[in-house]
Amino acid sequence: MFTEKLDVQLLESLEENGLTESTELQHVCIPKIKSGRDLVCVANDGTGKTTTIIISVLQKLKASFDDNPRAIIIVPDSDSANKIKEEFIRLGEYTDLRIHTACEDGKLDNQKDEIYMGSDVVIGTAKRLNQVYSVYGLNLTMAKILAIDDAELVIKSINYTQIDRLAESMPKAQKLVFSSDVNDWIARFADEFMNVQEITEFEEGE
Repeated sequence: MFTEKLDVQLLESLEENGLTESTELQHVCIPKIKSGRDLVCVANDGTGKTTTIIISVLQKLKASFDDNPRAIIIVPDSDSANKIKEEFIRLGEYTDLRIHTACEDGKLDNQKDEIYMGSDVVIGTAKRLNQVYSVYGLNLTMAKILAIDDAELVIKSINYTQIDRLAESMPKAQKLVFSSDVNDWIARFADEFMNVQEITEFEEGE
């Protein structure tokens, strides 16, 4: 059973969806995230990285509030964004959180309109999120969490400027980076934008 002192409704939802035991990664990382610490987590697939992000966001946001996003999650591609959105809906069905995606598989104007009508969590690629922010002036000052999943695929030289711009727009947001390894670009991001005391590594999975 999850022993990370989560909200009762969240624990019930996890149990109803078959998530009764936390992985080693979740057992270690969820309390650290709850405490508000920035975190770089290095682990293989199958260790519960993505679910850790979802659980932590659900725990922190709890319910809809205002119109501006309070959690931004950067992912490698549209497929990843859509899967995470589905998982948010599944595990957070007891909430009224508004979950939107911003990726190249949809029209920019349509995605912008959905986000501006009210959003709590926005999941997207660095390129499309940067377009919504730069072109339409998306207000990110309310963001409490900036999470990057599969960071080894996201934080690269080809899009570092876009990620840099997004991170600078959320100076007070808690930064979470989940990756299978730490490359030079991830190390640079941590140095510039994160209050990292340690890099947490796990060997389980796959």
